[in-house]
Amino acid sequence: MTAPDETTVRAVLARANRAPSLHNSQPWQWRWNGVRLALAVDAERLLPVTDAFNRQGIIGCGAVLHHAVAAWNATWWRPRLERFPQPGDRTHLASLEFHGRHAPSDTDFELAAAIDTRYSDRAPYGPTERWPDLAPVLGEVCRQHDTRLVPIDDRTRATLGKISWSASALRRRDPHYQSELAWWLGGAGPYAGVPASALPPREDPARVPANREFLTGTADQGVEHNDQARIIALVSHDDAVESLLVCGEALSAVLLECTKYGLSTCVMSHLTEMPATRARVIEAMGESHPQIFVRLGRATAPKPPRTPRRPVDEVLIIG
Repeated sequence: MTAPDETTVRAVLARANRAPSLHNSQPWQWRWNGVRLALAVDAERLLPVTDAFNRQGIIGCGAVLHHAVAAWNATWWRPRLERFPQPGDRTHLASLEFHGRHAPSDTDFELAAAIDTRYSDRAPYGPTERWPDLAPVLGEVCRQHDTRLVPIDDRTRATLGKISWSASALRRRDPHYQSELAWWLGGAGPYAGVPASALPPREDPARVPANREFLTGTADQGVEHNDQARIIALVSHDDAVESLLVCGEALSAVLLECTKYGLSTCVMSHLTEMPATRARVIEAMGESHPQIFVRLGRATAPKPPRTPRRPVDEVLIIG
């Protein structure tokens, strides 16, 4: 056998589909021709108001690409990745081909298993005791994907909290944004979007200062009132689609490594979605191309129900 069969392809993509994306929109499409697995942007699942420049859509596609490679590496099929194999078609993001079989390592199994247990935890966190051990690991996996990891210090964190408040105030007065938010946080089901069970109840935003302002949810917020999460930023060289794709791969690698270390994570993109607030973030950080932020720390609330994912038949085209 020179290539995996369709059953294996479907199983791997079902696992990879657990990748995070803006409002769980899952803006990706796969095509399998029996030899090559191609990843493309699903333009119908982008968010034109929230993500007007499609940066987060491409980052989400990068995350599912890394999830797919991690899932394949835990099988006997090790893929060879080629990004943008057709330079004239920027929607064709990557292709995976298979040349021989390879025994998975323990690390391969651990990373793939982390896909199954990772989730977005929007509750306050306890401290990250193993940060000195974890920080260089996360920095290295980002470097492997041509992305820099920037830890956020206390002073910058306070500034980001103010920027987040300002962004929320602006969004609150935008009826188009509110309509799009309501769709993905309620009307996009049953296989996409973020259900109320994964969202915190509406309360004082100071409890988790840099979180996006969501609709009212029912997730358990635990008993921790002083959020002790660490915040990191992923910074790319520029805003080109190539940089955004590998930034998404770096994001996936960071989330899975944190999960392996037993930490909770939450991705934050709202700070960089609007030009005005992104400009303030750039000034506060002294970085030209911040793309996305991640909160990480020790979970203090029970794990919420899993957010839904599209069936493989909706994300995979055969032929």
